[in-house]
Amino acid sequence: MQFHPLVIGALYPGIERGLKADLLSTQALSGTAHPICTAHVVAGHGIVTDVLNVPSDTVAAQLEHVFETQLPTAAKVGIIGDAAAANHVFEHLSTMDGPVVYDLTVSGPSGEDVLGQRGLKAATSHLEVPDLVTLRRQDAALVAGMEIPSLDDAQVAAQRVAQQGAAQVLLRCGKLPTHFYETDNSPPDYALDLFFDGEDFALFEAPRLANIEALHGASSGLLLPVLRNLQAGDAYEEALQKAKGRVSEALRTANQQPSAHQSSTFFDALENAPTLSEVKED
Repeated sequence: MQFHPLVIGALYPGIERGLKADLLSTQALSGTAHPICTAHVVAGHGIVTDVLNVPSDTVAAQLEHVFETQLPTAAKVGIIGDAAAANHVFEHLSTMDGPVVYDLTVSGPSGEDVLGQRGLKAATSHLEVPDLVTLRRQDAALVAGMEIPSLDDAQVAAQRVAQQGAAQVLLRCGKLPTHFYETDNSPPDYALDLFFDGEDFALFEAPRLANIEALHGASSGLLLPVLRNLQAGDAYEEALQKAKGRVSEALRTANQQPSAHQSSTFFDALENAPTLSEVKED
């Protein structure tokens, strides 16, 4: 099976994040990605200096070039730029035959605003286009308009995202208590991903790793395998289960390395990591 995804997102020079992480993850999966740059983020050592959106006409030109000269088999969307760029992106993606995963990103990992209010409105008006919409908990709180201190709240937030048009929602909760009354206790020793298909929830758990100090790109390491699994015809929960097992094993391998080598070890390990994981259904 050939895997040639369109990867749309921001360029973080010098950091394995955004487009660079997408390219490395695709390579680890024996695929070849077609990148579309929507923004240039000047960042490093936890500090963001500037976020420069690529002009929407240039985003449109990149998309037109790829669709005219290549045959992308799937698409993964990250940071999407301004409102006009978002409209161009989803207009093109609505014509694709392969699966589309949208990592709805409102703020960057270091707190940078990468979408803005108009961009968020444009992005959420197209949530029916992607096959799967994923969000980090802090972005889900902004999109759903609520705080998410527990898994109970995460379920409500996922439902609110679905009500805005998303057919399938994956909320990457991280360290989240399973009930509101547990929020005063110490953080759990596991990380959670919550999947909602419009009717039912499925909960994915993985051990929480405390010593990942300099690793970037783990979300790409999860979502590109999900995308490839969906392209191969896996059902959503099966695709997520396999990808969660793969990325968890790669993270464990990277966790054994000094911080300076964690990112490179992670992408190397992603290539050969097993795909088994546990899933609990509610």
